[in-house]
Amino acid sequence: MRTERIAAVLLAAGTSSRFGDDDKLMADLRGKPLAAHVLETIASMAFRELIAVVRPIEQAPVLHRKLDRRGYHIIVNDQPEDGISGSIVRAVEYVMPNNRIRGILICLADMPNVPQTHYNRICMAAEDIRSVVASTDSFSASPPAFIGRKHFPELLALKGDQGARVLLSHGLQIETSTQVLHDIDTPDDLAGFHK
Repeated sequence: MRTERIAAVLLAAGTSSRFGDDDKLMADLRGKPLAAHVLETIASMAFRELIAVVRPIEQAPVLHRKLDRRGYHIIVNDQPEDGISGSIVRAVEYVMPNNRIRGILICLADMPNVPQTHYNRICMAAEDIRSVVASTDSFSASPPAFIGRKHFPELLALKGDQGARVLLSHGLQIETSTQVLHDIDTPDDLAGFHK
């Protein structure tokens, strides 16, 4: 499916509890904030709409500014403790009225190594509104992932931190390396990326 029919949804509202007191998404990685790697890659593609689900502006002012500058529609998740599902529900509620959007591409702000080519492979593998296309390192299905419009009602019923894992595990899976899909949860993870 062409990216012009897809809304990219950047999930960036987590509490980052395993990272400590610092704002994980603002941590420096290769000369810029961690989240900037993902938001810039996605913004450079021709999606129908760019959506970011983030914490309130007083908790993440720099991230809000960067997203705004890049043309993202910002949705605030003021209850990040509800887990990733709360962010997905908010994004789906926003895109549902727009029938031109045939599906969403779920992207995580703490996965800085995903190249544009992998996002494209996922979108191209999505055939229609029934499609579910996930990434895999040959062990488990994960974001980045495309979920077609037909599954939006199912997404609206999500609860907790499992996100759309069950749905993704039954979809088509595009294989890539563990390095590409590695997300940063702790300061040690970040240190490993600098090497």
